[in-house]
Amino acid sequence: MIQSAEQLHQYLSSHGECPLVGFDTEFVSEDTYRPELSLIQVNADNEIALIDPYALDDLTEFWDWLADDSRTVVVHACREELRFIHHATGRIPKDLFDIQIAAGFLGMEYPASYGNLVNRLAGVSLQKGETRTNWRHRPLTKGQCQYAAQDVEFLLSIYRLMVDRLNDLGRFSWVQQEIQRQQAYIIEQETTPRWRSMSGIGSLHSRELEIARQLWHWRDDLARSENRPARRVLRDDMICELAQRKSARPEQIKLIRGTQHRRIQKHFDSIIKVIAAALDVPDSECPQRNRNKKPPQRSTLAQFTYTAISDFCQRNQMAPNLVATMSDIREFLELKLGGQRRGRKQKQRSTTKKRQPLLTSGWRGEFILQLIEDVLSGKLVAHVANPTSDQPLSFVPHSAIDPSSDSNKLSQ
Repeated sequence: MIQSAEQLHQYLSSHGECPLVGFDTEFVSEDTYRPELSLIQVNADNEIALIDPYALDDLTEFWDWLADDSRTVVVHACREELRFIHHATGRIPKDLFDIQIAAGFLGMEYPASYGNLVNRLAGVSLQKGETRTNWRHRPLTKGQCQYAAQDVEFLLSIYRLMVDRLNDLGRFSWVQQEIQRQQAYIIEQETTPRWRSMSGIGSLHSRELEIARQLWHWRDDLARSENRPARRVLRDDMICELAQRKSARPEQIKLIRGTQHRRIQKHFDSIIKVIAAALDVPDSECPQRNRNKKPPQRSTLAQFTYTAISDFCQRNQMAPNLVATMSDIREFLELKLGGQRRGRKQKQRSTTKKRQPLLTSGWRGEFILQLIEDVLSGKLVAHVANPTSDQPLSFVPHSAIDPSSDSNKLSQ
């Protein structure tokens, strides 16, 4: 266990030229604004170190070493690890490899747990006794340390195995594309206000959206300053209810169930002021409601398309959940079927950059787009190949099951 600046410097110096590092963290997130980093696990040159962030006042040397462009950082399900690196350094590793993502490109379950990947690729069953441990507690027990160490023990060997298999399939560059895309998405979420992601906000109108937006920002600022989860300041459903009332009159607000809770009463006057400010915003400056018209056939086509993608992926060693979600397919269909909002002002059309549907770009476009086009155009049709199989449907060229076709030419 590294618990001093001298120990940390010695470890980093001895592995200064290490090109490949396994990295993981343990954290607690139940009662803080940001997850609280409680332990760092590193595997460099097959020497595992546990770093105690509570014992070290400054981890700058470690973060700079880890994020150095000269090394590859291997992780599993990197969301929180990436956030820790970015928060500490303002940047992300140039070369980061997530074995959970890579597994999907090898036809394995996605998202797969670390334990499942280790069992499948290294033939080792990991201990699970410390899954719900309190990582803030000091000193850590021998069992806790062993549990933490095993989280990086197999990362490097799994990485090497995966790289060989990915290169054999010609998919290593696809994995890099996907990891970079997911990294960018995580950092965007980390750095961009996400008030539109509040639960229940989809039914709100323009003025209500302005109230919700201002309440979200007020809540986020307060939660950050007090280092507690935003939901414990004011729940999403309460924000939406306050927005729908469109009133800054205390007597009206007090009629809402839940506003008598002492947590809300503590900030009652501030909430009233935020709502009042939102009500004073000119109509032209209020956010607009998303009014994308959903084509009535979208749901049926989305399910049918997903079935085709799933069949294709299973036949080509790819995890369907990695390739496309139902949301991705709906997004594609809305564009394909002309379901985007109509009647936008010309200025909006000229200044608003349209986001390319995920299924048409990058490795997904190369891997799956032609299949989708063929399914939607009727060139591929479904038939029951084996009703007792886990994948009972198969998609074949339309002419292959056309009774009028020459069966000798079209037999599969």
